[in-house]
Amino acid sequence: YKAIVSDLDGTLFDADSRITPRTAAALRAAAQAGLKIILATGRHHADLRGIVETGLGIPVYRVSENGGVVFSPQEERLVYHPMAPDIVRRLTEVMADAPQEVYLHLYKGERWFVNKYDVVSVTHQNQSGFLFEVADYSTFPDFEDCTKMCFMARDERAVAFMDRTVRKVRDPRLSFFWTMNTCFEAMDIHADKGVAVKGILQREGIRPEEVLAFGDGLNDLNMLRLAGKGIVMGNAVPQLVEALPHNERIGTNREEAVAQYIEQHVLDGK
Repeated sequence: YKAIVSDLDGTLFDADSRITPRTAAALRAAAQAGLKIILATGRHHADLRGIVETGLGIPVYRVSENGGVVFSPQEERLVYHPMAPDIVRRLTEVMADAPQEVYLHLYKGERWFVNKYDVVSVTHQNQSGFLFEVADYSTFPDFEDCTKMCFMARDERAVAFMDRTVRKVRDPRLSFFWTMNTCFEAMDIHADKGVAVKGILQREGIRPEEVLAFGDGLNDLNMLRLAGKGIVMGNAVPQLVEALPHNERIGTNREEAVAQYIEQHVLDGK
């Protein structure tokens, strides 16, 4: 292999959303052996930057906001796909009728907003140091520079609301998917982890068949299809398992399965 691509939450991260010392050591050893490391996540680019600096300590390609933003190891921004401001406004207006248990997260420029204090996101903040701000979207003067919206549901009533209303906002410039059973994400139609990774491979002169990739969510599907070896996590969402029935499945993120696979299939013998 010449490159390793990995999702973060549910894949590279442990149950506490951290890169364990063993996983960090495996990635550093692979990088030392000459492989390109590409991290691909739905998280904000500032969040990912903090995670890489504290948890990994080596320069890597960073695909964030599900492919909406890409940075090179040299901190050069290679890709930027903000959402159309009118769509963002429409999606924030849907929230007027939302049950209390729906939270709307918005990535705008270098900032992360949420419509009300969200205890789940507080734990998320403590891991990377990237802090959210509680905001009333109806007071925003504009919706420029928004790269992702995430509707988080805390109960079944909230999930039903999102399914019923948010999905009705149809627009060819918009891409939607469930990344978890309770998280519904909206981005620009051009934001795609697979497309972002393909661009990086072309830049590096690496063929897709020389790539090892790991993922657990539907937003990883195109990235796993692209890779010569696309590995599905043992804790992957059922829709991903159904979409890739012939792909190898390994252990879960709680078992450091990515580190184990890299140790056995990439580093062994190097």
